[in-house]
Amino acid sequence: MRSKQRNHISFIYKAILCGLILLFFTDNLIAQQLNDTIRIHEVKIIGKRKLEEAGLTITHIDTLAMQMMKTQNLTELLSSYSPIFMKSYGRGSTATASFRGTAASHTQLYWNGIKLNSPMRGDVDFSLFPVYFIDEISLLHGGSSLQTGSGALGGSILINNKPDWSDLLSIRYVQTVESFATSKEYLNVGFGNGRIQFKTRLFSDRSKNDFPYFNYGVLPMHETVQKNADYSKMGLLQEIYSRMGKQTLSAKIWIYRSNRDLPQLMSFEGDTRKETQNDQNIRAVVSWKYISEKNSIEWFGGINQYELNYFRSSTEANFVNLDSKSKEHSFTSQLNYDWKPNATIIYNGSFNSTYNSVSVFDWAKKLGYDKDRIEFSLLNAIHLKPLPELLLSLLFRSDVYNNLIIGFIPSLGAEYFPGEKQLSSVKLSLSRNYHQPGLNDLYWLPGGNPTLKPEDGFFGDLSYAFSKKNEITTISGQITGYLSLINNWIQWQESANGASYSEGITLKKVFARGAEIQTSFHSKIANVVSFDLKGNYSYSPTSNVNAVPSIDESRGKQLIYIPKHKANLYAEFNFNENYLKINAPYTGKRYTNSNNVESDYEKVLNPYWLINISAGKTFDLKPVHIDAAFNLENLLNTDYMAILYRPMPGRYYSLTVQISYKK
Repeated sequence: MRSKQRNHISFIYKAILCGLILLFFTDNLIAQQLNDTIRIHEVKIIGKRKLEEAGLTITHIDTLAMQMMKTQNLTELLSSYSPIFMKSYGRGSTATASFRGTAASHTQLYWNGIKLNSPMRGDVDFSLFPVYFIDEISLLHGGSSLQTGSGALGGSILINNKPDWSDLLSIRYVQTVESFATSKEYLNVGFGNGRIQFKTRLFSDRSKNDFPYFNYGVLPMHETVQKNADYSKMGLLQEIYSRMGKQTLSAKIWIYRSNRDLPQLMSFEGDTRKETQNDQNIRAVVSWKYISEKNSIEWFGGINQYELNYFRSSTEANFVNLDSKSKEHSFTSQLNYDWKPNATIIYNGSFNSTYNSVSVFDWAKKLGYDKDRIEFSLLNAIHLKPLPELLLSLLFRSDVYNNLIIGFIPSLGAEYFPGEKQLSSVKLSLSRNYHQPGLNDLYWLPGGNPTLKPEDGFFGDLSYAFSKKNEITTISGQITGYLSLINNWIQWQESANGASYSEGITLKKVFARGAEIQTSFHSKIANVVSFDLKGNYSYSPTSNVNAVPSIDESRGKQLIYIPKHKANLYAEFNFNENYLKINAPYTGKRYTNSNNVESDYEKVLNPYWLINISAGKTFDLKPVHIDAAFNLENLLNTDYMAILYRPMPGRYYSLTVQISYKK
């Protein structure tokens, strides 16, 4: 049965690849009647013609995708519409990101300019970010991430909020009823004028999360229902914007709280136990910007305060195994200066200072630590246009932390546009980057290693992008090949002395290479019927290349939990006020052991392909707008796991109604 399922998935996966390749090479089908006046909303997957983005590999997630996923969190959005692999511990549970085959700590998340990665763990829990609280999302791939900061060896994700200066009064309410006793509510109220804007967003997400699944982790294998997995999440985002002549002021505060019961692994056969995780977060940012004809100055300052309480106890003897409380505080200040004397040269400079402190203590084990760190980063960048068809950029960063100076972190980018209409481009990027160990890597007890060195690597990208348009059709795409060689890669594994805990160790050298393909097709007929088809595919082999073959079987093998293959397809059909949306993400095989052995004792995670469908209708009752949609998730009822022995739900349903008013 499992063999048939794998064969079926393999056939579907090949079909996805064939579709992507065919779409990529169909640009000659619309080579006639080019017209550059078409204005559409789509995924902008090719480099903008902005001089300051020369050579950068950027993906902008469009409003179509965000609208479809408005009641989901950032995990589902990125998993469905980007080449990033999301490592989820289950529905409603912690989820981290793997960008271009790198580790979770190598993907950095920025909210309106401030970095949100945990200074303790180094990663981000993407399940705590509702899409409804986000207005713009951009991905900076590989070395392109140096534009915002160092440390993102895989790439950076930028989420932003922005004002609508035409908004006099707007109210939007969304209600979702979903399987497994799930209820979601969202409210957005905005008002103001052309000089000042206020916006308030609220959300609540609750679920019993008791979905059925097949348990492979124990004998005899059997059908069961997930227990002790309920969660509740709620949050508030308040925004204020003001503009006076050439100056703009803004202030944003985001308050979040999450309470989660954590279910046991499939393979757990002991007595029932209590396991919970509670997250509380307050983040805020204040910014000021001045723009003149040739100069712009921006300052922003932000705070990010995060508290995590983790508890686990055995119910039989009421024995507390873990009772960990951690507090993180980050304070950021950044000054940006841009100078554009003419259309052929731009200078960017910025100075960032960040203070991080972490306090963690386990009351059950009587272990913990209190540590802080100050970081400084200086950016200088120059962008040139020596020829109409050629853009060049050179930037370098200098970082200081814990009295360690990383004096030269460079990036060189070039972009060439063949042809008079510049509808295609070739981009090249070469860079160096580094990533400092997280405070847990250095000081966690037991297992932390204060002698760990920063991860340091060299990165290269080469890509070709194209765009073709006529009166009714637009096709665009990009194919990118990349290489990275990273020294001192940090990985946690079982203690070498046989103790029953993990420790942070260094893999001497990791080689990550691969390719990314992104395509987009749009067609519109007489403003009545429209069709969108988008796809992306990533090939991400990542291996340890410096292990000693005679004693380490991981040499040349794929790193654990990193899939070589990942793909997405998205289609949307609109007719008058009716729409049908289909999203199909694919995730390839992942190994759970560094030697990549497959056996009854050395488990692997099989590839899986999900199909999600949304059908809806809009009602324009001016000034009220109503959108009702029925969503079907995991149409084929695919049995899959993202983490070993962490079940995921089969087919389930939801109904979403959105009511909007705008004056």
